[in-house]
Amino acid sequence: MKDIILAIFLGGFFGFSLYFVGASNPANILSMLRLKKLRLMKVIVFAIGFGAFLVGLTGLFGVFPVTHFNVKTTNLGVIVGGLIFGIGFGYGGTCPGTAVAGIADVAYKKSISAVLGGLLGAFVFAISYKAIASTGLFSALAVGKVTLFHISDNYSSIFRIGMPGLLMLGVCFMGIGYFLPDEARKL
Repeated sequence: MKDIILAIFLGGFFGFSLYFVGASNPANILSMLRLKKLRLMKVIVFAIGFGAFLVGLTGLFGVFPVTHFNVKTTNLGVIVGGLIFGIGFGYGGTCPGTAVAGIADVAYKKSISAVLGGLLGAFVFAISYKAIASTGLFSALAVGKVTLFHISDNYSSIFRIGMPGLLMLGVCFMGIGYFLPDEARKL
């Protein structure tokens, strides 16, 4: 029961945060993706950096065991799914998290249709999973579970530097987020 209450609290906080910074409005996301208004990008890049920094710091000192993170297996299915997601995100200006938060925003009709479309897509994928798996899509380009920095002996990593690398990456992302301009300069 405690986990459910915590999940509701954290989900609500995340949704409020998305709404507060304007990520629940598809027009803001599309402006960011078109590199016109960069304020939202600043927030996202800084938040990713801050999260990476905190995970690296707590992992370095053993406060938070990062070995329990579940890393997806990389394969062609994940790559194709990521491409479909990216195209949909760029076309619609919304993703699952922002769509749910967007139900409380001015573009609520678009958000509701995105949530319903996502649920329909998940349903179609679930009922067609066996047929897709039989094509070999999930075994093609299978490289296993790979992380950028070494966080556990359970996963391969691109760089063996570990938590200090994650800390440095976090600081770099926070710096980029801080110094990005709010709006793109006109050429």
